[in-house]
Parts: sequence; C-alpha cells; structure tokens
Amino acid sequence: MLLFHIDDAGRWPTLLANLRNAHTADPERPLQVIANGQAPVALWAKGHWRREMEELAAAGVMVGICRNSLRNLGLDPEECPAGSVLVPAGIIAIADAQGGGALYLKP
Repeated sequence: MLLFHIDDAGRWPTLLANLRNAHTADPERPLQVIANGQAPVALWAKGHWRREMEELAAAGVMVGICRNSLRNLGLDPEECPAGSVLVPAGIIAIADAQGGGALYLKP
C-alpha cells in the first residue's frame, strides 16, 4: 500500500497528481490518503480538489480525514467528502498504516 500524507492545503494539486499517476500505473495497488493539519480546509471549499478526491475515492482510494484537525479548524465533520472516513487522529492512522507495511509518501 502507498500511504499519502497531506497536512498543507496548498499541496492538494501535487497529491492529486501523484494519486492519479499511481492509480493509472498500477490500478491494483492499494492507495490511502491521510489528511490532517490545514489540509482539510481545501476539501471543505467544495471545489475542484474536493470533486477530484471524491472521484478517486469512488475508484478505490482510501481517504481518512483527521477528526482532531476538523475540530481545530472549526469544520463540520458531517461535511466530509463522499467516500472519505473520519479517523480519530491522523498521526495515529499514519503510524498504524506504516506498522501494517504501508510505504509513506509526502508529496
């Protein structure tokens, strides 16, 4: 599994390009995203990046959004992008994925 970590809202274009390229190159490889820090703000804007992330989630990319980050940013957890799940703490989700053998990438 490839684990993509994003904590900076301005990194979504790079992360999305990396996800598209990885999915195209190896559609069977599991891909996971963990978004924490300031990154969720861009998805709550409901623009192009959110739509693209939802499309990737529908294609099988696992997307975890940090509940702590949402609380700190004042974002409504009920507004999560389609196909994403809330994780209690992004850093723990990252550690658990790595412990399970995921390869960590931070675009």
